Order: sequence, then structure tokens, then C-alpha cells
Amino acid sequence: MSSATVASSPKASPETLTGVHELEVIGDFGGQSTQPFLPQKADFRAQLQKLQQERKGRRFMTSHIPVSSPSLSIGRVTDEEARNVPYHMVSRAMFLIGYDPVSMSWLKENRQFLASKSAVGFVVNVQTIPQMNELQSIAGEGITLQPMPGDRFAEHMNIKHYPFYLDRDGVMR
Repeated sequence: MSSATVASSPKASPETLTGVHELEVIGDFGGQSTQPFLPQKADFRAQLQKLQQERKGRRFMTSHIPVSSPSLSIGRVTDEEARNVPYHMVSRAMFLIGYDPVSMSWLKENRQFLASKSAVGFVVNVQTIPQMNELQSIAGEGITLQPMPGDRFAEHMNIKHYPFYLDRDGVMR
């Protein structure tokens, strides 16, 4: 294996697309092996096992709690909001909830559907780890929940309310 330093440079010609960059070698260091920089198989397995042990029993990242999303409020996603959502940006089914009675009821009613779609849940308003644990127990084992500030998401997706489910086909309120 050899290592080389590369840079990208724009190539504009009628045959190439605008903005496409080709890699150009700007330095070759004589075939030095990259092997010392790669993890050895035994090291990798040991690191993976250590990481799995550290994460055992944890279902979500506690470092993100508390989470507050002032630009989002509990309520029905309006037809106008749903119409303006850029569905093409959604690569995986997802849903937004908070720690509130409306979200908990919605989660209970829709958990089988959410699990069948392998939807990821983002909790946009939650204050404590016990609250997050309560939401996870309602969701059950087949659903992943992650605390996440939802303001930037709401801005990009043109959404002001939750709970809701979103996939490439649209919004389910």
C-alpha cells in the first residue's frame, strides 16, 4: 500500500459536470505502508467489546438531556405545514414527540406502526433521564428514541407542532 497526499481541483470541460472535482496527486511518499495507522483485528474486536460493555443497558444518549425546543409546540400539524415539508429530504422514517400527555398518548396509539416502519423517534422536549426512560418504556424495545433539540429541524422542515410521523410519503399527524 502506498500513501499519497491528494487535493481536489475543479475540472471544467464540456464532457464533465460543473462542480465535479477529480483527485490530483500532489505528493507521493514512496510507497509507505498505511498498515500502522489501521486497527489490528484483535484490537478492533477488543475496542468494540469494550464499547458494547460501556453502552450496555443504555438506550439513549444522556448527555443531551435536558432538551427544550421553544420553536415547537404540542398540537396538530396543519395542512399548510404538511404541504411545505420537503419529503425528498427524508431518508428514514422518523417521528417527533415530547414528554407530555399528548405525545405519550400518541406514542401508545402508534407504537406498533412505528416499530413496523423501523422509525426513529426524536424527543424534542424532555427534562430528566427518568422522563426519557418513561417514554422509552412506552415505546418498547423495537423503537429507538433519542433526545434532540428540534428547533433547527423544525426550521428546515417547516414544522411548528408535534407529535407527528414523517417519511418519504408525507406526514402522519
